[in-house]
Amino acid sequence: MTYKSVALNSFTPSSNPTIVDGVLIDGYVDGKPVLLRKMRDGMLMPAIGTVVSMSYGTGIVTGYCNDMLVVDVVEPNEDFEFETKDLECPDILDVHEYIASLNRCYRRSIESIHSDFTRLYKSEITDVLSDRNADRMHLSFPLPQTDTEVVCGFIGDYLEPTDFIVVQEVYKQRETPSERRARLKAEQAHAKRLADAMLDDLDDTDVPEDVMAEIADAFGE
Repeated sequence: MTYKSVALNSFTPSSNPTIVDGVLIDGYVDGKPVLLRKMRDGMLMPAIGTVVSMSYGTGIVTGYCNDMLVVDVVEPNEDFEFETKDLECPDILDVHEYIASLNRCYRRSIESIHSDFTRLYKSEITDVLSDRNADRMHLSFPLPQTDTEVVCGFIGDYLEPTDFIVVQEVYKQRETPSERRARLKAEQAHAKRLADAMLDDLDDTDVPEDVMAEIADAFGE
Protein backbone atom coordinates (compact mmCIF):
# COMPACT_ATOMS: atom_id res chain seq x y z
CA MET A 1 0.00 0.00 0.00
CA THR A 2 1.28 3.45 -0.92
CA TYR A 3 0.40 6.98 0.16
CA LYS A 4 -0.54 9.81 -2.15
CA SER A 5 -2.16 13.26 -2.03
CA VAL A 6 -5.55 13.72 -3.67
CA ALA A 7 -8.18 16.45 -3.73
CA LEU A 8 -10.80 15.97 -1.03
CA ASN A 9 -13.61 16.26 -3.57
CA SER A 10 -12.13 13.36 -5.58
CA PHE A 11 -12.83 10.98 -2.69
CA THR A 12 -16.07 8.96 -2.75
CA PRO A 13 -16.95 7.29 0.57
CA SER A 14 -18.11 3.66 0.61
CA SER A 15 -21.89 3.38 0.81
CA ASN A 16 -21.56 0.01 2.57
CA PRO A 17 -18.77 -1.63 4.60
CA THR A 18 -16.35 -2.97 1.99
CA ILE A 19 -13.32 -5.19 2.56
CA VAL A 20 -10.54 -5.33 -0.03
CA ASP A 21 -7.72 -7.83 0.50
CA GLY A 22 -8.64 -8.08 4.18
CA VAL A 23 -8.77 -4.29 4.70
CA LEU A 24 -11.94 -2.34 5.55
CA ILE A 25 -11.65 0.59 3.13
CA ASP A 26 -13.03 4.12 3.56
CA GLY A 27 -13.92 4.71 -0.08
CA TYR A 28 -12.57 5.27 -3.57
CA VAL A 29 -10.49 7.71 -5.59
CA ASP A 30 -10.79 7.33 -9.37
CA GLY A 31 -12.42 3.97 -8.75
CA LYS A 32 -9.50 2.67 -6.67
CA PRO A 33 -10.04 1.60 -3.03
CA VAL A 34 -8.31 3.78 -0.42
CA LEU A 35 -7.93 4.37 3.30
CA LEU A 36 -8.06 7.92 4.63
CA ARG A 37 -5.03 8.94 6.69
CA LYS A 38 -6.43 10.26 9.95
CA MET A 39 -4.86 11.96 12.92
CA ARG A 40 -5.99 12.80 16.45
CA ASP A 41 -9.78 12.88 17.00
CA GLY A 42 -10.36 11.55 13.48
CA MET A 43 -8.85 14.64 11.85
CA LEU A 44 -8.13 14.14 8.16
CA MET A 45 -4.44 14.46 7.30
CA PRO A 46 -3.97 17.34 4.86
CA ALA A 47 -1.09 17.39 2.41
CA ILE A 48 2.00 19.48 3.17
CA GLY A 49 1.39 23.01 1.88
CA THR A 50 -2.33 23.07 2.65
CA VAL A 51 -3.60 26.47 3.83
CA VAL A 52 -5.68 26.30 7.02
CA SER A 53 -7.58 28.96 8.95
CA MET A 54 -7.47 29.31 12.73
CA SER A 55 -8.91 31.81 15.16
CA TYR A 56 -5.48 33.44 15.51
CA GLY A 57 -4.59 33.53 11.82
CA THR A 58 -3.97 31.72 8.58
CA GLY A 59 -1.22 29.15 8.29
CA ILE A 60 0.42 26.63 6.00
CA VAL A 61 0.81 22.98 6.98
CA THR A 62 4.54 22.25 7.14
CA GLY A 63 4.58 18.87 8.90
CA TYR A 64 3.09 16.53 11.48
CA CYS A 65 3.84 15.94 15.16
CA ASN A 66 2.22 13.40 17.49
CA ASP A 67 -0.88 13.04 15.27
CA MET A 68 -1.24 16.82 15.13
CA LEU A 69 -0.43 19.40 12.46
CA VAL A 70 2.64 21.60 12.37
CA VAL A 71 1.46 24.93 10.95
CA ASP A 72 3.45 28.05 10.12
CA VAL A 73 1.20 31.02 10.90
CA VAL A 74 1.92 33.34 7.99
CA GLU A 75 -0.99 35.79 8.45
CA PRO A 76 -1.77 36.50 12.12
CA ASN A 77 -5.25 37.73 12.99
CA GLU A 78 -4.47 41.14 14.47
CA ASP A 79 -7.88 41.26 16.21
CA PHE A 80 -7.17 38.08 18.17
CA GLU A 81 -6.57 38.26 21.95
CA PHE A 82 -6.05 35.49 24.46
CA GLU A 83 -6.82 35.82 28.15
CA THR A 84 -4.66 33.66 30.40
CA LYS A 85 -6.24 31.66 33.21
CA ASP A 86 -3.62 32.60 35.78
CA LEU A 87 -5.70 33.72 38.80
CA GLU A 88 -2.75 35.34 40.55
CA CYS A 89 -1.41 37.17 37.52
CA PRO A 90 -4.04 37.35 34.77
CA ASP A 91 -2.91 38.68 31.43
CA ILE A 92 -4.17 39.27 27.93
CA LEU A 93 -1.89 38.25 25.08
CA ASP A 94 -2.06 39.77 21.63
CA VAL A 95 -1.85 37.47 18.64
CA HIS A 96 1.95 37.71 18.30
CA GLU A 97 2.50 36.94 21.98
CA TYR A 98 0.10 34.02 21.76
CA ILE A 99 1.80 32.51 18.70
CA ALA A 100 5.18 32.98 20.38
CA SER A 101 3.92 31.06 23.44
CA LEU A 102 2.69 28.18 21.27
CA ASN A 103 6.00 28.14 19.43
CA ARG A 104 7.92 27.95 22.72
CA CYS A 105 5.78 25.01 23.86
CA TYR A 106 6.41 23.21 20.58
CA ARG A 107 10.16 23.86 20.75
CA ARG A 108 10.45 22.72 24.37
CA SER A 109 8.56 19.48 23.67
CA ILE A 110 10.94 18.65 20.81
CA GLU A 111 13.97 19.57 22.89
CA SER A 112 12.69 17.21 25.61
CA ILE A 113 12.41 14.41 23.04
CA HIS A 114 15.95 15.18 21.85
CA SER A 115 17.19 14.94 25.41
CA ASP A 116 15.57 11.54 25.93
CA PHE A 117 16.77 10.30 22.53
CA THR A 118 20.33 11.39 23.30
CA ARG A 119 20.28 9.74 26.71
CA LEU A 120 19.11 6.45 25.20
CA TYR A 121 21.28 6.32 22.07
CA LYS A 122 24.48 8.21 22.87
CA SER A 123 27.81 6.45 22.69
CA GLU A 124 29.10 5.01 25.94
CA ILE A 125 32.57 6.04 24.85
CA THR A 126 32.09 9.57 23.53
CA ASP A 127 28.90 10.37 25.50
CA VAL A 128 27.38 11.95 22.36
CA LEU A 129 25.25 10.73 19.50
CA SER A 130 26.88 9.27 16.43
CA ASP A 131 26.37 11.24 13.23
CA ARG A 132 23.92 8.59 12.03
CA ASN A 133 21.81 8.72 15.18
CA ALA A 134 21.92 12.53 15.24
CA ASP A 135 20.59 12.57 11.68
CA ARG A 136 17.88 10.08 12.64
CA MET A 137 16.85 12.23 15.59
CA HIS A 138 16.63 15.49 13.64
CA LEU A 139 14.81 13.81 10.76
CA SER A 140 12.23 12.15 13.02
CA PHE A 141 11.86 15.02 15.50
CA PRO A 142 12.70 18.31 13.75
CA LEU A 143 12.79 21.56 15.71
CA PRO A 144 10.54 24.44 14.62
CA GLN A 145 11.92 26.02 11.46
CA THR A 146 10.49 29.46 12.23
CA ASP A 147 9.33 31.45 15.25
CA THR A 148 5.76 31.19 14.00
CA GLU A 149 5.47 27.40 13.63
CA VAL A 150 2.95 25.90 16.06
CA VAL A 151 1.30 22.54 16.68
CA CYS A 152 -2.49 22.47 16.39
CA GLY A 153 -5.44 20.25 15.57
CA PHE A 154 -8.97 20.52 14.24
CA ILE A 155 -12.27 18.80 14.97
CA GLY A 156 -14.91 18.42 12.29
CA ASP A 157 -14.83 19.74 8.74
CA TYR A 158 -11.96 22.20 8.43
CA LEU A 159 -10.83 21.61 4.86
CA GLU A 160 -12.13 23.00 1.57
CA PRO A 161 -13.36 20.51 -1.07
CA THR A 162 -10.40 21.39 -3.28
CA ASP A 163 -7.81 20.93 -0.51
CA PHE A 164 -5.53 17.92 -0.81
CA ILE A 165 -5.57 15.09 1.73
CA VAL A 166 -3.37 12.03 2.23
CA VAL A 167 -4.82 8.62 1.37
CA GLN A 168 -3.41 5.11 1.30
CA GLU A 169 -4.13 3.01 -1.76
CA VAL A 170 -5.27 -0.56 -1.12
CA TYR A 171 -4.27 -3.12 -3.73
CA LYS A 172 -5.85 -6.52 -4.13
CA GLN A 173 -2.99 -8.98 -4.31
CA ARG A 174 -2.96 -11.07 -7.47
CA GLU A 175 -2.98 -14.81 -6.91
CA THR A 176 -0.33 -17.00 -8.38
CA PRO A 177 -1.60 -20.16 -10.14
CA SER A 178 -0.52 -22.28 -7.18
CA GLU A 179 -2.26 -19.93 -4.71
CA ARG A 180 -5.45 -20.08 -6.81
CA ARG A 181 -5.37 -23.90 -6.87
CA ALA A 182 -4.83 -23.99 -3.12
CA ARG A 183 -7.68 -21.54 -2.52
CA LEU A 184 -10.11 -23.48 -4.72
CA LYS A 185 -9.11 -26.74 -3.02
CA ALA A 186 -9.71 -25.19 0.41
CA GLU A 187 -13.06 -23.75 -0.69
CA GLN A 188 -14.16 -27.12 -2.10
CA ALA A 189 -13.12 -28.90 1.10
CA HIS A 190 -15.01 -26.34 3.16
CA ALA A 191 -18.13 -26.75 0.98
CA LYS A 192 -17.94 -30.54 1.35
CA ARG A 193 -17.70 -30.26 5.14
CA LEU A 194 -20.80 -28.07 5.14
CA ALA A 195 -22.60 -30.54 2.89
CA ASP A 196 -21.64 -33.49 5.08
CA ALA A 197 -22.86 -31.64 8.16
CA MET A 198 -26.14 -30.82 6.42
CA LEU A 199 -26.64 -34.44 5.35
CA ASP A 200 -25.87 -35.66 8.87
CA ASP A 201 -28.53 -33.31 10.21
CA LEU A 202 -30.99 -34.58 7.63
CA ASP A 203 -30.28 -38.18 8.69
CA ASP A 204 -31.70 -37.29 12.08
CA THR A 205 -34.92 -35.89 10.62
CA ASP A 206 -37.88 -37.45 8.85
CA VAL A 207 -37.06 -36.58 5.23
CA PRO A 208 -38.52 -38.48 2.26
CA GLU A 209 -35.98 -40.74 0.54
CA ASP A 210 -36.38 -39.01 -2.84
CA VAL A 211 -35.55 -35.63 -1.27
CA MET A 212 -32.53 -37.11 0.49
CA ALA A 213 -31.35 -38.61 -2.79
CA GLU A 214 -31.75 -35.27 -4.56
CA ILE A 215 -29.76 -33.45 -1.89
CA ALA A 216 -27.03 -36.07 -1.89
CA ASP A 217 -26.80 -35.91 -5.67
CA ALA A 218 -26.52 -32.10 -5.55
CA PHE A 219 -23.56 -32.35 -3.20
CA GLY A 220 -21.87 -35.19 -5.06
CA GLU A 221 -22.62 -37.83 -2.46
